[in-house]
Amino acid sequence: MLVVLAACGRLEFQVDVVSHDAGPDAACLGTGAFTDIQRIDAASTDDLQTAAFLSPDGLSLIWDQFDGTNQRLRVATRSSRTATFPAGDLIPGMFSTVDYFNASMTADGLELYFDGKPTAANCLYRATRTSTTLPFDPPSELATLCANGDVTGAQISADGLTLVFNSSLALTGEGDLYITERPDRTSEFPPAKKLEGLPTGIGFPALSADRLRLWFEEQSGPGLKIVSAVRISPSDVFSQLHDLTEIDTSGDEGDPALTLDESQLTFVSKRDGTYATYLATRPCL
Repeated sequence: MLVVLAACGRLEFQVDVVSHDAGPDAACLGTGAFTDIQRIDAASTDDLQTAAFLSPDGLSLIWDQFDGTNQRLRVATRSSRTATFPAGDLIPGMFSTVDYFNASMTADGLELYFDGKPTAANCLYRATRTSTTLPFDPPSELATLCANGDVTGAQISADGLTLVFNSSLALTGEGDLYITERPDRTSEFPPAKKLEGLPTGIGFPALSADRLRLWFEEQSGPGLKIVSAVRISPSDVFSQLHDLTEIDTSGDEGDPALTLDESQLTFVSKRDGTYATYLATRPCL
């Protein structure tokens, strides 16, 4: 589920350092309220609030599922955005037999980010491969990003240059959101900065390609709700918070992920009595 970490001060990003390519899927942009909410049965096999990541093109879904011993990362791919996701398979790779959660992947399918708990607290991990026909190499820990507490909910940008996540000093519950950027795919991510202007008790962020729009889950009483925020430039703080009331119908919705064009959204909800993954759409204009 969600969580994020802390830091102080206004973000001062060097906008000209990192080139963010919105890609072909951003030729139009999703606008307005989300509708046509459909349950994704392939990723809803047990009553656990586990994260689901929708790929930038909307054709692949990644989630974690309990196999009787550990949480394992799974993927399902469909032929088009209107098709149903089939039953998924384990993501091929050299993964240790420990719990892995909350995965996301670059648009080219060559870098996989997730959190794991081989020790007492979660940390972020990255696994890479040189071709989508090959399994992932053993994951490496991103220790630089895990210094502020329990870290989870990492979502990598489509171009692999921006990583957002949540962190908390507590091992349970929501926290704060953080961001880190690198100039190219061969560089390591530097220490993260806290995303300012946001409430506390939030996690599992999804950031737009231009870094101006943000979706996340927020603690709301005993449950969760999905909230969006905007900013006028990547160097400004987020503001103009907006509850996704068309999504937040059960009092327990979280883990948002969007396509690159922001016209399809996946989230986890308990609206049917047990946790399941859902897909919602809106016009792309």
